Amino acid sequence: MDQLPDEIFQDLLKNPVFIAWVLEENPELDQYWKNWTAGDSSRKEALQQARFALLSSQNETLRITDEHIAYKISQSLEIAKRRENIVNKNNRPKSLNSFRSGWMAAASVLLLLAIGLVFYKHYNNNSLFVENQRQFTQNNEIVEVSNADKEARYVQLPDGSSVVLQKNSRICYTKQFGPDKRVVILSGEAFFEVTKDPERPFFVYANELVTKVLGTSFSIKADESGDHVLVAVKTGKVSVFSNKDKHADDYTKGRKLSALLLTPNQQVSFQRRKSLLTRTSAKGPALLKIPIENQSFTYNETPVSEVFSSLEKAYGIDITFNEQVMAHCSVTATLGDEPLDNKLKWICAILEAEYQVSDNKITITGNACQ
Repeated sequence: MDQLPDEIFQDLLKNPVFIAWVLEENPELDQYWKNWTAGDSSRKEALQQARFALLSSQNETLRITDEHIAYKISQSLEIAKRRENIVNKNNRPKSLNSFRSGWMAAASVLLLLAIGLVFYKHYNNNSLFVENQRQFTQNNEIVEVSNADKEARYVQLPDGSSVVLQKNSRICYTKQFGPDKRVVILSGEAFFEVTKDPERPFFVYANELVTKVLGTSFSIKADESGDHVLVAVKTGKVSVFSNKDKHADDYTKGRKLSALLLTPNQQVSFQRRKSLLTRTSAKGPALLKIPIENQSFTYNETPVSEVFSSLEKAYGIDITFNEQVMAHCSVTATLGDEPLDNKLKWICAILEAEYQVSDNKITITGNACQ
């Protein structure tokens, strides 16, 4: 029995290959859909309506996991294998040409499916990041930073706060933070050290989870294709809530921390599908398993070479200085969870030196120590 246009319409909106074709404007799939509608007015009508509906619904978030992609591809391979084992009515194997034809058809379907799912996932990951960007940065001048190839990349925010951005992650923020709040959009994994400013709460929007702080250090793991968003606190206090929470506006506008509160060595797991927050205790804040999560930055007559080396490893940034001139210099200080910019100010004040940050590199200029 032939499907009605409305039934075809509903099926298309669930079809990842169709979604990829529409949203990614992929010309490689044009011929496939042209053949699919050939001589069938119901399909043509449904395809036009579904395409229009999909392009009109830019605010709806769609997600697909790597596991689902793998399952669909393996499912297609299984179908291809079954076709190969089919025999004709006389119980004789199909001809070589039949096998070849069957495998070619299966391979074509598999290729279309893989292309569609990858593009579909890519679009939805981007759309969620862009949607947060559009909604929470108020159309101000945007700065976007990506880390495609390094293990860690240091980012200094407009207020002096530090971000250690992990590989395959990105953030965006306004060139200048607003007078009443500081907003960062994250996709991926990052460690934050936030400059204390009680009058301007600091917000990190990662997928559907909002992290609100006044000044502290913490890690966030928010892969857009993952089912969970994780937050771990190193120092201070952090408040977390879903941006779909009915009290989200109150949590955002309030000057005090609210919602679910996390303290040092506590973590929270946010189940995206259920919008469920689960708080747990941990032995340490090593969510991302990077050096900075466990470093105390306490120095006791420590040679500057060791101090700068520890900062390089923690923040993923190169530090250069005149080793011969400053060979006898040392530092005694507890720098704690202050952002890197503040750490450098204090160290240079102790050494009577100066520093410059340029192109993810820090240059220290100082005199000899007695």
